Amino acid sequence: MAEEKAPVAQGEVVAGKYRVDRVLGSGGMGVVVAATQLELERPVAIKFLVAEAAKAPEIVARFAREARAVAKIQGEHVARVLDVGVLENGLPYMVMEYLDGADLAQRIAHEGRVPLPEMARYLLEACEALAEAHAAGIVHRDLKPANLFLARRPDRSTIVKLLDFGISKSPVGSAAGITSTQAIMGSPVYMSPEQLVSAKHVDARSDIWSLGVVLYEALAGTPPFNAESMPQIVTRILHTPAPPLAEARPDLPPSVGAIVERCLAKDPAARFADVAELAWALAPFVEDGARSVERIARVLGRAEAPPQPGAVLVPSMRPGADAWGGTQAHIPRRSAGPWIVAAVLGACAVVGVAVPKGPCSAAITPLSAAATIAAFMLS
Repeated sequence: MAEEKAPVAQGEVVAGKYRVDRVLGSGGMGVVVAATQLELERPVAIKFLVAEAAKAPEIVARFAREARAVAKIQGEHVARVLDVGVLENGLPYMVMEYLDGADLAQRIAHEGRVPLPEMARYLLEACEALAEAHAAGIVHRDLKPANLFLARRPDRSTIVKLLDFGISKSPVGSAAGITSTQAIMGSPVYMSPEQLVSAKHVDARSDIWSLGVVLYEALAGTPPFNAESMPQIVTRILHTPAPPLAEARPDLPPSVGAIVERCLAKDPAARFADVAELAWALAPFVEDGARSVERIARVLGRAEAPPQPGAVLVPSMRPGADAWGGTQAHIPRRSAGPWIVAAVLGACAVVGVAVPKGPCSAAITPLSAAATIAAFMLS
């Protein structure tokens, strides 16, 4: 991360109100710096486009689209955009909240598998952010562990922040010409089959596929579609079923493998219809998970939740029509059973399986925990 790539120097004041403190990271298209908002004396992160990238109208349009997309989402599970502007030399910048913590990719790389109750909570929080995005007609299209930031609250508890809407798909007409049907944008390891074929013609179910890949990787320690070369990865995503999660984690309840299997259905129509259905399937593994489901359902305009508390949507059972207009199979809740299962799994989770490193690895290791915010801004 070379500091000389930054379009502003340490100590320089941007727009008369943001003092640049240090470079957090740099990439082919942008530089992220830590700064202080002088009037409020609060830390912020500022993302700049580098001069070369700013010459490309499509990249500038994507930069502006990212700011607009994030600004539409008001929930706590998205890194907030605080300000935008243009330097005197014409380079655009975006001011965002400063996050302290590490992303999920680092967590997996450093510690191995994530305990089921913890990972289920992370995905529920991500679903809350995605519910707002999807309700606004925005498809993220780049969901991966590096874009799920595990930020620390003042009380040291963790909250998920969904990052990097730089290649998100907005409603028709708002981003005309920015995304071609042939363009492959994002991280192929986490991309749905339909996104690999045409990034322009995807919907919210493509994000559900990506969440399934993230869930599989976090629980198994490796992505379901992994290979030595990118063409091999793409071929497996398009034509090969994902290996059953039970092969890597026979200790997990079969319903967890069923959730992953449904997320990773090649046919989008066979997946969860939306993040509310996925959230309902995950809720039994999270203490007070029903509250997240209720919030997600309200954001998506759901009139009511699935009829049976504790229902888990699985592909291996005969589906029946549900009150949401989708399909689901019901596993009735047995008193405190799900919570006991979650507690036992959390206590018995195996830690220490490293993520394989190779030419297709998407993991990013920044200079420090505080600097990890740069990873999502520069992907």
